[in-house]
Amino acid sequence: MRPSARIQAAIEVIDTVLTEESIPADTILTHYFRNRRYIGSQDRKNIAELVYQTLRHKIILDALWQHIPPKRPTTSGRTLMITGLSYLQQLDIESIAALFSGDAYGPPFLTEQEQTCLEKLKTISVAQLTEAEQHNIQGWQLEELKADYGDDMLSLLTALNQQAPFDLRVNSLSTTRLTVQKRLEQEEITAHPGQYSPTALRLTDRRPLGKHPLWIDGSIEVQDEGSQLIAHLVAAKPGQSVWDYCAGAGGKTLAIAALMLNQGRLIATDVVDWRLQRSRERFKRAGVHNVECHVLNETTTKWVKRGHGKFDRVLIDVPCSGSGTWRRNPDLKWRLQESGFHELLAIQASILEKAAKLVKPGGRLVYSTCSLFRSENQSQIDKFLAQHPEFSLLPITTVWQEVLPGPCPTIETTLQLRPDQHHVDGFFVCVMERQRN
Repeated sequence: MRPSARIQAAIEVIDTVLTEESIPADTILTHYFRNRRYIGSQDRKNIAELVYQTLRHKIILDALWQHIPPKRPTTSGRTLMITGLSYLQQLDIESIAALFSGDAYGPPFLTEQEQTCLEKLKTISVAQLTEAEQHNIQGWQLEELKADYGDDMLSLLTALNQQAPFDLRVNSLSTTRLTVQKRLEQEEITAHPGQYSPTALRLTDRRPLGKHPLWIDGSIEVQDEGSQLIAHLVAAKPGQSVWDYCAGAGGKTLAIAALMLNQGRLIATDVVDWRLQRSRERFKRAGVHNVECHVLNETTTKWVKRGHGKFDRVLIDVPCSGSGTWRRNPDLKWRLQESGFHELLAIQASILEKAAKLVKPGGRLVYSTCSLFRSENQSQIDKFLAQHPEFSLLPITTVWQEVLPGPCPTIETTLQLRPDQHHVDGFFVCVMERQRN
């Protein structure tokens, strides 16, 4: 594809993301490519990079565009792309015009109005924007992060505007990390062992692996190393009873099943049936056969109650802001409003209450989020423990030493992973133990 055609493809994807507010950007991009199988792998990679670079910086790009004096086109995929080419890639007007030259499959010519806007854009200083816009987040998000991290916030925000790494989890039920690494190297795909997880491989370059034999036979899954660590810290043992309460599409469930060696009872539940349907396909491909999938709804209340006090491990990876995954899910950054955020806090507290009842005496309740906000993390745990003296925190360093090689990256009681410090997505995890009778 010509560069102009890639630009047009990226604009089309971004326009869909802006329109379909309930569909994640990665899903939209996947559907776009699935319906255009003629697009080659290198072109797909370049288009995806254009899309994600633009979406990661949407707030500042939109703010710059809005600062252009009146008579500018409404914000769209096209205006975001034009602004991004100017601000992010530092292209001059002539270079941008060459990409918007009306070629077949490329974007239409720059209008006279757009050229005027580009000229004015070059005169706008970032200093004219609000502090939140400069950091490419919403105002309420900035205040949350300031309160939580202080001066350390700048390093975190810089990392969140970068491209996320590409990690694999090796399925230890069927193969080893070294075997997979050597297999990939034979195909000139460079991968290095993860820094913390013994099942993680990090690729130096993004590759489409959906049709790779290692994917088809269940030897690998795409999963951030931080997410893998949560599964390890559940510390589930073969033969135990384990409940993944908010299983979603089953990424952590898969990892837990492998650590249990397919032995014991592992329940995966979610409120959305299609997520569980997707997880069933993944379990089959990976050779996992000790998982029961159930949808949580009004009709399953009695069934859930029968599980009270019977599980060795209960993982609740609760719905959250997703702020720790903004690098790979940039649309979450500007879609979530403050009112919706407070609704999430109430949902998290409710799930904590319900899931805690499933833990047997001496069992463990593992709470996790893919969030960087303290209000979703430590604050939730502090409130829960104040109301539930039958639970106590296990130092995360103790649990780490039980199940993971190498030193724990924190000396705190709980673990907050950060993209700038740990080079994984932002995850929070803590482990609580129910006192024995």
